[in-house]
Amino acid sequence: MIILEPGKISPMETVITRMLGIRYPIVAAPMFLVSGARLLQAVAEAGAIGVIPSLNFRTHAGFREFLETFPPGLPFGVNLILKDNPRLEEDLEAVAERRVPLVVTSLGDPTRVVERVKAYGGVVWCDVVGLRHGRKAVEAGADALVAVAAGAGGHAGMVSPFVLGPWLREELGVPVLIAGGIATGRQLLAALALGDGAYIGTRFIATLESEAPLEYKEALLRATPEDIQYTPEVTGVPANFLRESLERFRQGGGKAWKEVYSAGHGVAFIRDLPSAKEVVVRLVAEYQEAKQSLP
Repeated sequence: MIILEPGKISPMETVITRMLGIRYPIVAAPMFLVSGARLLQAVAEAGAIGVIPSLNFRTHAGFREFLETFPPGLPFGVNLILKDNPRLEEDLEAVAERRVPLVVTSLGDPTRVVERVKAYGGVVWCDVVGLRHGRKAVEAGADALVAVAAGAGGHAGMVSPFVLGPWLREELGVPVLIAGGIATGRQLLAALALGDGAYIGTRFIATLESEAPLEYKEALLRATPEDIQYTPEVTGVPANFLRESLERFRQGGGKAWKEVYSAGHGVAFIRDLPSAKEVVVRLVAEYQEAKQSLP
């Protein structure tokens, strides 16, 4: 096994690393009630980048406080939900004032966000589950797409990551990040063969810095992909959840997202609770090892 220290790992340059000025095309995906400042900081210090939903903060004032106190000079991104979000305009204004380097949009027309963010020189990605929404995002001016494929945690699509990422890339001609089941460096290598970066959620839930409760993290350690159920019953939109927490929800004993735990198929390879920095280091080391083993 190849063991590499963080400072001794060569950067992996792709269009995504050049776009954001980061060492590795690894993104800690935005996760509702899980992503926080500590996780984003740890990921950034390891050479990757993390994204946080603005709605992880109960109030706009709380979101502004995060933006004002997050360490300057460290790369990070903000996820803005576009549909049925009464805070969108004020959160977007705060993003523009802070000149957040990366904004990722979900569920809606990104035109207004693209215009506002590009006006200050920021980058906009849009997460999509298919070609139709991808095309609309590109027409609106998105710099890249996040291909939310089958096996991703949360609101996921139904198309295999082996198809969705390269299909979007070929049809639309923009950089594409692969999301869905990625938890190891071997999968990172595959993601860079299929697209331009890896968008990873579930693996970062099971870290020391994530804001998930310990019960949630330990549930990921027990789970296999067969314990993940894709269902619209929690939010009205199909999403992947841990079956044991779904059973609690069905009996009236759990709140969506807070006690009904979302997860993707990457649980297959989650066996410990390391720091987020260690996750990035492992991903890159395993990537290098897998790359060297190819015929």
